Amino acid sequence: MEKLSNKKGKLNRRDFLTTTAAIGVATVVPRSVLGKGYIPPSDKITMINVGCGYQGFNDLGALLQCPQIEILGVADPNTHSNDYLGWGPNDLRDMQRRYTGDQTWLEGVTGQPGGRNIMKQVIEIYYKKNREGWNGEIKAHEDYRELLATMRDVDAVKIVSPDHHHSFQAVDCFKRGKHIIMQKPLGNKLHEAMKVVDMATANPKIATYIMAWGSSSNNGINQTKAWIDAGAIGKLREIHNWSGRPYWVQYADIPTERVPLPRGFNWDLWLGPAQYREFSPKYTHCNFRGWFEFGAGSIADMGIYSMMPVFKALGLGSATAVSSRFARQYTIDVDQVPRVVDNTWSYPLAGSFRFEIPYKNEKIFFNWHDGGMKAYVPYGYPEDDLPLEGMMFVGEKGAIVGGFNGQNPKLIGLTATAAEMKKYNSITAPAMPNTREEVAPGTPRWLQGWIDDVKGVSTTKNPGSFGFCRELTESYNLGAVSMMRNGKKLQYDSATRRVTNDEEANRLLHRDTRKGWEFV
Repeated sequence: MEKLSNKKGKLNRRDFLTTTAAIGVATVVPRSVLGKGYIPPSDKITMINVGCGYQGFNDLGALLQCPQIEILGVADPNTHSNDYLGWGPNDLRDMQRRYTGDQTWLEGVTGQPGGRNIMKQVIEIYYKKNREGWNGEIKAHEDYRELLATMRDVDAVKIVSPDHHHSFQAVDCFKRGKHIIMQKPLGNKLHEAMKVVDMATANPKIATYIMAWGSSSNNGINQTKAWIDAGAIGKLREIHNWSGRPYWVQYADIPTERVPLPRGFNWDLWLGPAQYREFSPKYTHCNFRGWFEFGAGSIADMGIYSMMPVFKALGLGSATAVSSRFARQYTIDVDQVPRVVDNTWSYPLAGSFRFEIPYKNEKIFFNWHDGGMKAYVPYGYPEDDLPLEGMMFVGEKGAIVGGFNGQNPKLIGLTATAAEMKKYNSITAPAMPNTREEVAPGTPRWLQGWIDDVKGVSTTKNPGSFGFCRELTESYNLGAVSMMRNGKKLQYDSATRRVTNDEEANRLLHRDTRKGWEFV
């Protein structure tokens, strides 16, 4: 066998990790020497975390507890502030206290603390307390690219930045040969997001994972599919999914007030590929989701969780058409005349999409509703109204109604005989596969699947891989353009990635990026 070496004549840690996986070499060291749960440094996946806000901290626990992963650095344009959004008073601070084990952490601080310096300290405290012999330092920088330029042997990048950065950062990671874990969505402009899918397809040895899969895969979708395949509701005609989101503010007007830039916050870097505009706190933190330029709305925030398993289980294609409807807002002109706000910059308070989706050589409708809008109550539903959040599959002979992720599905309104109902109720389906059954200590099942891909020991890609999100990603980004075109029905050709009936809509499928942020 040819001797393994790098340019300096030595085998570095990253070369060892990938090469031993490829050729099946294993280093055997007695457990008595290593200690319980010990992972040799050569076997660890090194990572930097991009994004140190609420979601970044919410995801951090799984990475900290996993002995197969070591975080080397964190990046965020914000140094530190206490103005993040949480689900309750002191939510972020209490989360950080759980990680550090320090119940006096940030005592007296009001608000929700976050930023790269806070995350750096939290990781260092956790590692010193929980990883024997760890005495390192977590690097922190406003720009993750600077970390990658100065740090050797970084295997992977965890992306938890605002939506408008996702595609650019993912494509950059592909070009650098870095494995990727990313929060949803893959991008908030169709052409950018599909570039990520294309890069994932072209680079199969780079392991990818979209976080929505680990939370959304459940037995309910497989049970629903089993009923549909058995003909319980007849031919499938429509799918409805509805959410109580948005829970952030979706502003109807572009901010005009001048607000001082917070100390330690790089606004220009936060804008990234977006065209320059003056700073406003109405854009940042969780509020970015409500702007067409920065976010992808409630459907990308929550619909990827619920719909990714549906698209995968039923084999749904990319939307061939979409229309939208939404709550309109009015303003009063200076001459005291009401006028509709022609809003092309932010998502509405409530809205819905109606997608035409290929399914088994036919066409069905997939309908998304948010902001309190829900599907109609189907015939035979035992309650007066549907829950705040849910999912429904409508066929020719009845419907299936479940929770938001399709959990706990029920057959309703069926025109079936007693014998047929007995047959349908006897049908059970296995849980949707997520990753292998054997999971290493301290490692959640979803993360183990990605780790297996990184180390090259999987026979198939983990189901959260970017490529499995192609059709859903293409569809929701097309929906956003329909809203920007005042709800117009758009006809779409996925082969050419073009809208065939509206040239202005084609322009909106991509972003006019600032100089230095172009895809290369």
